[in-house]
Amino acid sequence: MRLKTIARCTASLVVLTLSATSVWAQDATAPDQDDAAAEDTIVVSGLRASLESAQSTKQRSDKIVDSIVAEDIGKLPDVAVSDTAARIPGIQVERRGGEASRVLVRGLDRFNYTTTYNGREIFTAETRSVALQDFPAGGISAIDVFKTSSADLVEPGIAGLINVRSRRPFDFEDSEIAGSVWGVYPDKSRDLEPNAQLLLSDRWDAGDGEIGALINFSYTRMHYRDSVRRHGFFIADLAGARSPDWPEIQYAEAERWRPSINGAIQWRPNPDVEIYVEGLWQGYRERATDRMWAQPLWGGASYSNLVINNGQIISGTVTNPTACCGGNHTWGFQGATKRDTNTYQFAVGGRWDAGPLRITADIARTDSTFDLRTESVDYEINTKNYSVDWFTGRPGGSGPTFQIRGVDPTNPAIYNYRGFYEDYLTAKGDDWQARLDFQYEPTGLDFLPSLNWGLRFVNRDASSQAGDFYWNLRDRGIPISAVPLEYVLQPSGFRGDKNAPFPVSWFGPTFNSVQSNLTQLRQFNITLTGAGSVDGPPVDPGRTFNINEKTYAGYAQANYEFDMGSVVVDGELGLRVVRTETETNGTLFSTTGPTAVSFSTAYTDWLPSANMRVQFTPAVQARFAFTQTRTRPNFAQLNPALRLAPATPCAPGQTNCIRTGSGGNPFLQPLDSDNYDASLEYYFSRTGFASLGIFRRDMQGFIANRAFEFPQPDPETGRTLVISGPVNTREARIKGVEAQVSGFFDFLPGWMSGFGAQANVTYIDAKAEFGFFCPATANAPCVAGPGAPNAATLRTRIPDVSRWTYNLVGMYERDGLTLRLAYNHRSSFPEADRAERDGFFTLQGRGNAVSRLDWSSSYAVTDKVTLFFDWTNILNDPFKSDIVRVNYPGGVPSAEEIFPMVVRQEESVLSGGVRFRF
Repeated sequence: MRLKTIARCTASLVVLTLSATSVWAQDATAPDQDDAAAEDTIVVSGLRASLESAQSTKQRSDKIVDSIVAEDIGKLPDVAVSDTAARIPGIQVERRGGEASRVLVRGLDRFNYTTTYNGREIFTAETRSVALQDFPAGGISAIDVFKTSSADLVEPGIAGLINVRSRRPFDFEDSEIAGSVWGVYPDKSRDLEPNAQLLLSDRWDAGDGEIGALINFSYTRMHYRDSVRRHGFFIADLAGARSPDWPEIQYAEAERWRPSINGAIQWRPNPDVEIYVEGLWQGYRERATDRMWAQPLWGGASYSNLVINNGQIISGTVTNPTACCGGNHTWGFQGATKRDTNTYQFAVGGRWDAGPLRITADIARTDSTFDLRTESVDYEINTKNYSVDWFTGRPGGSGPTFQIRGVDPTNPAIYNYRGFYEDYLTAKGDDWQARLDFQYEPTGLDFLPSLNWGLRFVNRDASSQAGDFYWNLRDRGIPISAVPLEYVLQPSGFRGDKNAPFPVSWFGPTFNSVQSNLTQLRQFNITLTGAGSVDGPPVDPGRTFNINEKTYAGYAQANYEFDMGSVVVDGELGLRVVRTETETNGTLFSTTGPTAVSFSTAYTDWLPSANMRVQFTPAVQARFAFTQTRTRPNFAQLNPALRLAPATPCAPGQTNCIRTGSGGNPFLQPLDSDNYDASLEYYFSRTGFASLGIFRRDMQGFIANRAFEFPQPDPETGRTLVISGPVNTREARIKGVEAQVSGFFDFLPGWMSGFGAQANVTYIDAKAEFGFFCPATANAPCVAGPGAPNAATLRTRIPDVSRWTYNLVGMYERDGLTLRLAYNHRSSFPEADRAERDGFFTLQGRGNAVSRLDWSSSYAVTDKVTLFFDWTNILNDPFKSDIVRVNYPGGVPSAEEIFPMVVRQEESVLSGGVRFRF
């Protein structure tokens, strides 16, 4: 408790000092970068040298960029690359499974920013981006977050662009053998796992030039077990008062590993020519044994010990739950899920310096496949003769929990088989991308250092094929002993949770018995139901699509510089033009059966950009930027699969009779954004700087799931189609402030000069506006759309965005000892979009504030061998969220009902090992 108080007080002090963390920012290190930029990629072995290099490069950058660099090979300051990104101003993360599982840039997730690898686009399967945690930390040189764009960059999303830089052989002066071996120990699963990384690099003379080769192997592995106690979404009248009536226990447990290989060959036959070939394979493997215990509370024979406050139940006891009214038995599932991803990227390119003209080129091929195989075995408790003490989580905010009395979960005789669910998904994505860039340095024009122009072409395919099937055997009275599976008492969780529920462990089939007996299990279910197939679920055409997207881009950019006495002004002006042509193929479902459909769209975007830097003195400078960006819809949102409701008769005299349905929207347009940025920077020492920045994003066409008028009529009746699905709605706005400071206390004497600090604080205000139009017809829902007549407007915070995020890092480095203590805080935020249920009520989750404290340390035993120890999530505070329900009696919203919804205990991870470098 004292440790938590100290950490929070320290973080509050950081907010007052407006401090920040930024560790090495530089312009894009794309494959077409020049020699000078390549030489700026300084490989450093110390934290101080890394910060000094970062500060120098950030100061010279034309754009607003924040980065983090590995201070040594294989050593980013966290276990996962996504955790490292959380140290960058303006970045928020959501953590699950022992790592940062979701990265948000200025409040927006990876569907709203572009991910590049060495300057070229990279993605996973049918998505447009890749999860940062999938990159092997051992092969990463730096992570650059571009918050302003320029015409020569790959089109960023509205949130910006994240570029991951790998190492290349010419980064090193000579041969290099380096690596790490370490163990990872999560405190919830308590399963020690091996991890390793090895880098081999060398360069040789080749005639008048030289050649270099590098290969890097990485293997990370972790067994995690997140424990969750939660309510279902529904809030009901229960025993004369309001209460969630379906608490649950959930375990998110899996064995996860990531093998990876990346390599590069560079050939420089003479100083004016360089050619490279590089490749990357990223693998992701997960074997999940997630499981749930769902405890219905309604329909009990009696309720007692009720504690009620303002009409809400705080706690109580139910006897014989669901004994009446055909209610559910206590039930749950045991999962045996496989997730496999393979992503490959190969590229070849080079540069040619022809006097004042530099020509660079890059051609790349990316291929990615994701396979999901979910097997879920359901069970139910075959008695209702027991009681449940339940606690809804207020007051105190300790979250929902319950204790069952009268049931022995270690007795296999109380379990019946309830059913079997299967789901599969195979998603694929591939592309060819090519770019040709020119840089010309005119002579005699000091105000125009360079002119840049270029072309880019991308041919992208994305596809998905999926299906599922459920054998429902509820209330059949089938004992688990009759099922062709091996049932065992599953491991428990909730370690250290004083409000742990009971039970914490129950019977379920083993992962291997499910996966190795699928044919027998399917046949067992077919015999009982007469339905299904031993070959697995059939293809669902509604979840199957093929999309081809071609983009043609060209840009022109001028770099300028003016010397105005003691003030120097420089920057860049540019324009990028992008033509996008999309063809989507899917299935239309109607009363006549499924029909293949295809839609084609095309649009052209003109994207201006302007970046300016004003250097008042060598130590003080300001930056200003205006850019326009477009964020394309996700391919899954473009899926044209439409499911139409039956065509009901029109009312007499009705002229605007419609037909409803649901599905994707192949006519979605990109999300447009006008972006404004400004910052003031002060560099007060070789290892110290401070900056303050403001930003604003004015967006049009924000995509949300609403009812909208489909651009084409119903092919059967000719009526207007109103589809529930993704649609471009009205406006959204994000604005905020970022402040940061970083440096070592070099002014202190002796050993105390080894102390340093980094910190940042970010404030984000994010709101969206949705418009609705309700036609005056009996069967017409409200339709979303900008500019609709008589439209109602809903203004709400953009989900998953915290208003405040801040970091504080204390550092010490001297005499081979490096210590780092990092504190991260994220304020509360709305979860997901507000869900509408039949117009009678809305539900939304609200995530509570989250704090993290992480430790990183190392000691150089020699100049070649370093021992290290890291500890993440030291505070071990669980994630908590609330459920908010608003009823609409007579169409008028009532007061909010708020109950604690989720308490999730996440892994605290210990890791330690040795790094070597020869």
